Amino acid sequence: MGVRRILAVDTDVDNLVMWRKVFFTLAKDISEYERDIVPTEEFLEKLRHRGIDIFTFIERKWCSEIPNPPVWWVKVEDNVGLLRVFSYEKWLKDIVKRTRHNMVRKAEKNGITTIVVEPDEAFIEAVWKIYNETPIRQNRAFPHYGISLEAVRQRVCSARNSVFIGSYLQGDLVGFVQLVHGDNIAFLSQLLSLQKHFDKAVNHALVAKAVEVCEKRGINWLMYGRLETAHPSLDRFKKNNGFSRFSITRFYIPLTRKGKIAVKLRLHRDLKDVLPKSIRYALLPLYCLVSRTKIRIKLMLKRNRAL
Repeated sequence: MGVRRILAVDTDVDNLVMWRKVFFTLAKDISEYERDIVPTEEFLEKLRHRGIDIFTFIERKWCSEIPNPPVWWVKVEDNVGLLRVFSYEKWLKDIVKRTRHNMVRKAEKNGITTIVVEPDEAFIEAVWKIYNETPIRQNRAFPHYGISLEAVRQRVCSARNSVFIGSYLQGDLVGFVQLVHGDNIAFLSQLLSLQKHFDKAVNHALVAKAVEVCEKRGINWLMYGRLETAHPSLDRFKKNNGFSRFSITRFYIPLTRKGKIAVKLRLHRDLKDVLPKSIRYALLPLYCLVSRTKIRIKLMLKRNRAL
């Protein structure tokens, strides 16, 4: 087939990630944004034998739509932050003036050089330092703080279908992004920079280079997570850089009796996706406070044990 649409029953099980929710187990394919997925009955039966109650995946509407999905597949509206890549120059012209002149150009004026990187030990160690610069990012606990150098090495060395882009200041890595590419799509993963160089517009330079790489490689679509989440500042950053909300469908397939009960009770979705945006934003300060407090207590206990 011209477009890969059918999950291979054996090999693609290795791409599954599973997690327990209340009384049921939910699973999804970690490559669901990279390729079209239409699960076969053979594949679903294999999931049942593995104790999975619900399988979820997205319909990549920017590429193709699933014709006549079974009525028992539960549909939920989802979204991604998507940018149609025509050319770097068109992107630069289209993004808002503040981003183009005060941010993208600002990085260059501050001595930031952004290039495609062939990962080596120096790059891996620099990435590790960025992860461990601060326990708090975007006013909340940063989940990767405290990660070991070996874990970062394994993550970088095992990355597949990826290009790493680095921003440098006087030879030192100050920001990076992993650009993962799939079928007619590339997406930004782990876009991070040193907070002490926040004023140099490093993240804007990384996005700009990613757009340039997509143009050179003939990639038509660039994705950056979701939009309209509980990260207002991150949403603004995405929109200022040309990303817009693209509606997609997420399917949930109940595979067992427990799965059917969970779907009927609407327990298959995360709470943050069920709450209205106004409530999510209202609860954001409280969530950030709890998140910061937990990481500070954790670090304090760790220091006390070390004494």
